[in-house]
Amino acid sequence: MDKVDRVINVVCYVGKIKRKDLLAKNRERFVIDNRRMAFVICRDVLEMGWTQIAQRFNLNHASIIHHYNKHNDLMEYDTYYKDRFDDILEVFKLQIDYVEPKELIREIVNIKKQRYLQSLRIKLKNNDN
Repeated sequence: MDKVDRVINVVCYVGKIKRKDLLAKNRERFVIDNRRMAFVICRDVLEMGWTQIAQRFNLNHASIIHHYNKHNDLMEYDTYYKDRFDDILEVFKLQIDYVEPKELIREIVNIKKQRYLQSLRIKLKNNDN
């Protein structure tokens, strides 16, 4: 199973929607919102291009761009949409063991601090002897 299939599975699971409904030309708001969230995850997390996403979902790349822009508007004004998207994104990241770059940098800084403090303690201990 590739990562796009995982995105689709997570969106369907969290959104409580059938896969065939998500991939069909269904125009119900709830289905469209879930489909839009899948597009955004493919773009932002998987770093896919507009055309790649469009091909996987059998759409035009301009439609994907439209949904991406609409997603940004909804994230700003619709708290229900934002909460659902955050839930889907979190579940997907857990499923693929995704680590945010900021978290990784924080961990590296903490490790370096610990090493520095440890070496400083050793030097101070040697100076006392």
